[in-house]
Amino acid sequence: EGYRRAPMYLVASRNTDGEDLPCRGTILRACRSGVWCGLAGALAAGAVLLASSGPTRVAPPEFAHEARGFLGLADNETDPDAEYHRECAEFGENCWMSRCCKTPRHTCFMKDGMWAGCMPECTPGVQKSDPAKVQRPWTCYIVPMRGEVLPQPDMVSATTRPPIRDEALDEDVSIEFGVFPTLFCFVVIRSRTYELSLAEEQYALKGGIFQCEEWSVLSDHRAELSPGVSTTVLGDLSTGSGKDTHFANVAIFTRAFDLLRREGRMMARDFVVKVDPDAVFMPFVLKREILRHTTGDSAPNIYFKNCDFQHQLWMFGAVEVLSSAAVKAYFEGRDSVCRSGLEYDKMGEDTFLSKCLDLLGVEAVKDLDLLADGYCNEAPGSCNTNQVAYHPFKDRASWAACFRSATNAARWERVVALK
Repeated sequence: EGYRRAPMYLVASRNTDGEDLPCRGTILRACRSGVWCGLAGALAAGAVLLASSGPTRVAPPEFAHEARGFLGLADNETDPDAEYHRECAEFGENCWMSRCCKTPRHTCFMKDGMWAGCMPECTPGVQKSDPAKVQRPWTCYIVPMRGEVLPQPDMVSATTRPPIRDEALDEDVSIEFGVFPTLFCFVVIRSRTYELSLAEEQYALKGGIFQCEEWSVLSDHRAELSPGVSTTVLGDLSTGSGKDTHFANVAIFTRAFDLLRREGRMMARDFVVKVDPDAVFMPFVLKREILRHTTGDSAPNIYFKNCDFQHQLWMFGAVEVLSSAAVKAYFEGRDSVCRSGLEYDKMGEDTFLSKCLDLLGVEAVKDLDLLADGYCNEAPGSCNTNQVAYHPFKDRASWAACFRSATNAARWERVVALK
């Protein structure tokens, strides 16, 4: 299967001797932009991502339970290729997962949330030695074997300011809380994947949707984000096959919107924001952007398009922003107009929602400052461009590093404005 309008990579498996193996009669999928897609059989056997830059070993620990379950292995059984999975990366390979380099004098340096490379040294910015299609800036943060990704000690410039302390994350950055525009923000997660760990990290840092006036975390199974704080069960999150550019997940988000409407809190806020779990989302920056497009203290009937891709404006699903009036229009016309007028069972939820709102006469507002997305011709880089969301960051350490950088950038911008 393909995945949303992006380069496709074939996954195959190998044994510890490097010999190609079939994926044990299981899944072959395409991954978007080199990001792991959760291939249970290939993962448990040992996976290699075949990309233009050479084979990249991929073995996210978050999928270990899923992989063992698929192959009928108990959680206490040893993966037969565990040593292969832990093998350190060579020069030119992605070291995000192994977090180590085969050459002793090399360090694993972070480029962005999707790529880290083994090199003797790293200078922040674009590396001319990179292939032309992937010449995005390197943050050059150090990826340690364990713990958070950190900047190099001598990084002191404005573009590479080090992360700030957790306890200071919410200081001096918020537009007035509880005053227009107020936000209801939600995320849908699969509780038995890496998405739960991301939600736990975001809750611990009080970042992402947890900086909104109201928030909700929906999941397939009940899960705790913190002692006494649980997700709301949405149920099955299986998707349809869709087309070669997306998964068909409209029905999932139809159920999500319906559940949130019944719950009652969503419609009491000025704007509703759906966020992907692997997006670093900055609500106070979103409030600033909303105020640029609105007057007075009430929300007009609008939604935002956040991506200019292939000469066309889109609303990419990493962050979807709708006014309460737009959400009301959606509920009034979704079943009577949009389900019959659009390919409900074959579309991605963000495309369906955008086209549905267009059919219902909701105004689409262009704002490309909403999103820095690796799938929309703009990698998130060092997360210091004062945008509303940065995507994707699929492990806790890279998400936290981006969040701190984005928070610092927002604080820095405010200081400059005051001066």
